[in-house]
Amino acid sequence: MLGVVLGLAACNAGDMSGEEASSLETSEAALCSVEQTCPSGAPVTCSSPTTGCTSGADNGGWVECDGVRTYCPPACTCGTTRYTATRSGEGATCGAAMSQARSLLGSVVTARCPAGGCNSSDIIGDCIALGPNRTDGFRASVTRTYSCKEPANCR
Repeated sequence: MLGVVLGLAACNAGDMSGEEASSLETSEAALCSVEQTCPSGAPVTCSSPTTGCTSGADNGGWVECDGVRTYCPPACTCGTTRYTATRSGEGATCGAAMSQARSLLGSVVTARCPAGGCNSSDIIGDCIALGPNRTDGFRASVTRTYSCKEPANCR
């Protein structure tokens, strides 16, 4: 607090009056903050410059500051719909080609499943040389079957 008072006094080019210092301390003391740990383990929080902070456990849990209520996100479950995608990657080695293929598959899952994928299994394809020389690089493919965590806004 000393650093704040000194900084404000320097901005005013003089000493703060007792009323100004008291007002600063009062506004900081009135700040409230509330946190709720949701059933999914994800926290929801809010804060306010007033004393209007509350929380509750009904409807999955919530926090409220100044009349604005934020509910806990729902817990994730693994959906039953299965998706399959195949991607190929290229690289100087089979390992580099496989790494690129897996990275591309990760992007596909992220695009389809906003909350993330689950229950996935990969089938590794062959790694083949791109040209007659081993220095031309390699191509590898991976096929992934997966489901999405649901609902899309879960945590």
